[in-house]
Amino acid sequence: MSITLIITDRDVQPLRRHIETELQGATPVWIYPDIPQPDWVEMAVVWKHPPQVLRSFPNLKLVSSLGAGVEHILNDLTLPPALRITRIVDENLTISMRNYVLMAVLSIHKQLKFYQNNQQQARWEKPNQIEIPLRIGMLGLGVLGGSIAGSLAGLGFEVSGYSQNPRNIPGVRCLHAGEASLAEFVRQVNLLICLLPRTAATEGILNYELFRRLPQGSFLINVARGAHLDEDGLLLALKEGKIREAWLDVFQEEPLPEAHPFWQHPSIVMTPHIASITNPESAAKIVADNYRRLKAGQELLFEVDEKRGY
Repeated sequence: MSITLIITDRDVQPLRRHIETELQGATPVWIYPDIPQPDWVEMAVVWKHPPQVLRSFPNLKLVSSLGAGVEHILNDLTLPPALRITRIVDENLTISMRNYVLMAVLSIHKQLKFYQNNQQQARWEKPNQIEIPLRIGMLGLGVLGGSIAGSLAGLGFEVSGYSQNPRNIPGVRCLHAGEASLAEFVRQVNLLICLLPRTAATEGILNYELFRRLPQGSFLINVARGAHLDEDGLLLALKEGKIREAWLDVFQEEPLPEAHPFWQHPSIVMTPHIASITNPESAAKIVADNYRRLKAGQELLFEVDEKRGY
């Protein structure tokens, strides 16, 4: 029996080597499309896999996302029946995402973009307000969102979090859908950070109707999924000054088309989906452990609830 890697946007040879090492060479690890025995495949590790490809493996029992997100799997309507799904939840992913968000928050807080613009114009000028008082609102308090919210509170920021279910994070004012509406929540913050999972309920949640409820001159950081953001709604909110600056690491279409208005927008900071990248060595340990658990009939690590979408 074997594991196959169906990941076409990067070199997965390091991941393959680490998985083989973890399994002590006892299990073949094949890289799509070079699959010599499709009927041997019991586990697939995927990221944005080609449609219908998973139906090629008649004995497939488990599919693992290469990252924390699983919408690319759940959106595949051709998934074989009774297929179990897991994801990678790794401390290295959390640290990477935390550091990216801290970078963005501190850059906003200290008005780095203002000074960069001045430097380009050889202008020595200080703003009226050296630091921007921030009231941070975290959308999503799961493994990533909860950790980052706690870190920001530890730096002395006023932090509130909004989640589907109740959470308790020291230093963070935690609200959930049962006790407050999202509209009420965003009225109380001026920096909105999105770390929600992508589900049918969260697609397009960052839209103009939500933005217009923020205080004038607010900020946005989206490091979750591009599908969360209504891009036209953001452009309108920026034009009206409702949002002063946006940091975006994820987009509806990736790579972002050359003609997209985000490229040249003076109030948008963009990065190419690099806020949190899976570490091959760490991921290999989780993949190998779940494969052993599958074979032994044990509980899987980070198994996905398809109804919740994460």
